[in-house]
Amino acid sequence: MSLRDRVLDWLRVPPTPEPPPGSPPRVFRAAPNFLKLRFIGWGVKQIGAVIGVFWAISFFSLLESRGVPSFAILLMRLGEAIGIAALVFNAVAGWIIVRLDYEYRWYMLSDRAIRIREGITTIREKTIALANIQNIAVKQGPLQRFFGIADVEVKTAGGGGSSAGEHGQKGHTGEPMHVAWFRGVDNAAEIRDLLREGVRRQKDAGLGDPDEEPAAIADSPLAAAQELLTEARALREMASGFGLRASGTSRSTEQPLPDA
Repeated sequence: MSLRDRVLDWLRVPPTPEPPPGSPPRVFRAAPNFLKLRFIGWGVKQIGAVIGVFWAISFFSLLESRGVPSFAILLMRLGEAIGIAALVFNAVAGWIIVRLDYEYRWYMLSDRAIRIREGITTIREKTIALANIQNIAVKQGPLQRFFGIADVEVKTAGGGGSSAGEHGQKGHTGEPMHVAWFRGVDNAAEIRDLLREGVRRQKDAGLGDPDEEPAAIADSPLAAAQELLTEARALREMASGFGLRASGTSRSTEQPLPDA
């Protein structure tokens, strides 16, 4: 068993998610440049950790030169060893997690729903029906533009304003349930168009929330004027009908005069 298999078995990561409801799904994956961007972030964190450990060792050396008791020096040396060991462990574990997070990131799209799974230490999986999708947007930061990748944001009903948890590059653990992301893809426009087409088909089939366009048209000034004109015509026809019936009644009640 390889190291990767051991880690996946230890973390109990399922190999593949269940497909979403509907037709056999199309599977999209994060682009290779997404992994490069994540490794850059990992490297920046390691540089910061190395600087912190180096500063701590320098500080302990300064204290040692000023006549610190031997037991304190022993504790500082022990702290240095623990810090270096933690640095190495964090670097190796971080590299493995970044790599596995990229390889086991799933974006699935069927004719009825999408299913997204991401994460290694904490697995997050979402299933969203296409009929409930209300907004689809492509978002791209400066580094993403440089690497030629983007994020596709999918929102359903029930969401308020944007928050830090909704941003594609920030903490994902607090992400709202009505928001889903296709992160780090290099075919964002294709995914957006496929989602829009799927949503349109679901709406045409009568699924999801009804469109509000007819109500908006009815509220327009032209529609209101046409409605008033129709009512005026109906009232006029009604008045004419009453007039005809009234004249017919008066003629039928007239009695002929007897001959002299």
